[in-house]
Amino acid sequence: MKQMIIRLMIAALAISLWGSCDQEKTIMYQQEAGVRFMYQAADEYSFVDNYGETVHLYYITVATTGDSVDYERKVSIAVVENDTNYVNTARPEQYKLLEGVVPAGSFSGEVPVEIHCTPDMSDSSFVVNIKLIPNEDFPLAGFDNRYFELSMTNQLVKPKNWGNLAFYFGQQFSISWYRFILNVLNVSYIPYPSAQEGDEKWSYNQLLANAGKVKAALLQYNREHPNDPLRHEDGDYAGDEVKMP
Repeated sequence: MKQMIIRLMIAALAISLWGSCDQEKTIMYQQEAGVRFMYQAADEYSFVDNYGETVHLYYITVATTGDSVDYERKVSIAVVENDTNYVNTARPEQYKLLEGVVPAGSFSGEVPVEIHCTPDMSDSSFVVNIKLIPNEDFPLAGFDNRYFELSMTNQLVKPKNWGNLAFYFGQQFSISWYRFILNVLNVSYIPYPSAQEGDEKWSYNQLLANAGKVKAALLQYNREHPNDPLRHEDGDYAGDEVKMP
């Protein structure tokens, strides 16, 4: 009888502790209505990628914590100010921060930044540091991955897909070499393995064919300049002769 009473007391204590922990988890879970920047903490956009464009909507992907809900939620952002670790060089007329959205039932969303091209972007890059701020939908906004550095320019920059292109055009990258490639192919960017909205991405065979055009142009240039072959003019390989596979 005594052993049975002890077992009942232990069982009651276990149930009580389980209920307490479960309630605590529920409270913590309900409090985790947060949002953070999902991927990298910095990126650069160049208007060169979209020739003739003067206004561009750049979307930053965000991820949420906690449960999904059956209604659309807003994501608020602001410029990081009065912080010596985050220096802004972009002017107010060069960008506009817009309200982001996480769709109903989703764990991710996007925050748009409207970028305006200005004449001085042709020879300079400008930076705005952005942070997530709490609102009614996300009281824990920015608990992690809170800051995002967005650079904007109208200069050529290293394309995000160079990792896919290097096998065909050479591992060594420079802006001068990339400009040579674009000029030969008469394009503003290389749509492989993906393309921007409204464009058709190149197939593998198209990429091979165009890489062949570039190699022919490189050989022609070097034939016309026997004592001065094409070289990288900038970056880590400045001064090195351009080589293709």
